[in-house]
Amino acid sequence: MIKQLFVLLTIAFALTSADTIQTENHPLYAPEQVGMRSSTLNRIDRIVKLGMHARAFPGCQIFVMKDGKPVYDRCFGSLVYESNEKVTSNTLYDLASLSKTTGTLLAIMKLYDEGKLLLTDTASKFLPFLRGTDKENITITNLLFHESGFPASLDCYRLVIEKKDSINDSLQTVRMNSTTHRYKTGWVSNIQTDFYNSQISNSLYIASCFHDSAMALIAHTRLRNKTYLYSCINFILLKEIAETITNIPMDIFLDSVFYKPMGLKNMTYKPLLTHPNETIAPTLKRDFLRSGVIQGHVHDPDAAFLGGVSGNAGLFASASDVAKVYQMLLNDGDLDGKRYLRTETCKTFTSTTSSSGRRGLGFDKPIPGKPGHSPCCVSAPTEVYGHTGYTGTCCWVDPINKLVYVFLSNRTYPNDGINKLARMGIRTDIQEVIYQSIK
Repeated sequence: MIKQLFVLLTIAFALTSADTIQTENHPLYAPEQVGMRSSTLNRIDRIVKLGMHARAFPGCQIFVMKDGKPVYDRCFGSLVYESNEKVTSNTLYDLASLSKTTGTLLAIMKLYDEGKLLLTDTASKFLPFLRGTDKENITITNLLFHESGFPASLDCYRLVIEKKDSINDSLQTVRMNSTTHRYKTGWVSNIQTDFYNSQISNSLYIASCFHDSAMALIAHTRLRNKTYLYSCINFILLKEIAETITNIPMDIFLDSVFYKPMGLKNMTYKPLLTHPNETIAPTLKRDFLRSGVIQGHVHDPDAAFLGGVSGNAGLFASASDVAKVYQMLLNDGDLDGKRYLRTETCKTFTSTTSSSGRRGLGFDKPIPGKPGHSPCCVSAPTEVYGHTGYTGTCCWVDPINKLVYVFLSNRTYPNDGINKLARMGIRTDIQEVIYQSIK
């Protein structure tokens, strides 16, 4: 115990007195070098520990950059409550809807950057299945602002599940989570084949025709008024648009254009293809659709049934790799001397706000004067942009104070029914401490 205390005191002293210390993946700078107080930042530890004690999440990663320099990089807790397997800086978390801006939006920005799409273009220009429908005039801007008229969710997995009260002999029965879900015959298999080629859990594969059926469902979905309503369908369509233009799967496109050139070794879709299972934080102990623990497969059901690479979710990453993506955006498209996007493109997407004031072009924004409804803390200026994720994630960029703040957790484990992380305001409380630390 005395030895452990000595090590902790040594690290704390190094953070406040040395110029930098070397962590596993990068140098860590003393907060005082960039006008922040270490003593204030250390309050984050107490907020996190209170959250873990309340079982709001089993563990997390927190990463903060100021003026392009990492000043806070800490891991807390374990991958799951019942294990001593500690969170490390290389642990991958399911980003959930943070995938929208860390993945899909980057692809759209790059295509805009290259003049291959305009914000005024209609989605139907690229997606023939929308032509001749009431969605024909929905623009890229409508999708990015969440002002398309689509409902909040799609629940496309319902295409393959029979209603519980239906009696039909031609059904497959799969027992999960102490309940019985009956899959329509021909849609799922426990064995991977050329036809059942998309894995949605450790022992379940979906038919290759599911994708087209899901797009047809979108085409026939009833639209509402084109006022702001957050909807995953918007980003599902943006991914389809990106793949139509590039003729490349979006994960491969993003990997080749952004992630690999940036040196991001812990950012990927379908992580089990590249990373050991034990390095990925699980999101569910029992899923209502898929049997067993969900670990390494995307938590979001629609994203899972769409093959694990979807516009609304599917990306896994570590906090430091997420921070690098947003530091590139904060740098107006440049990272470590390499340009990924034009300055004008970054300015347009990160500073444009909808007329309702609720959303940016794909990015979420603070809600001034409504702290109870804002995704950000009260000290966050209106220029801040970023996104949150259902699994307990967020990243916020402050172009005024040159800040990047990342919080990753698996708050959905073992059960995602109660969101204690949001109820306790942990992510925003941490963000507030970061602002209080600025001298």
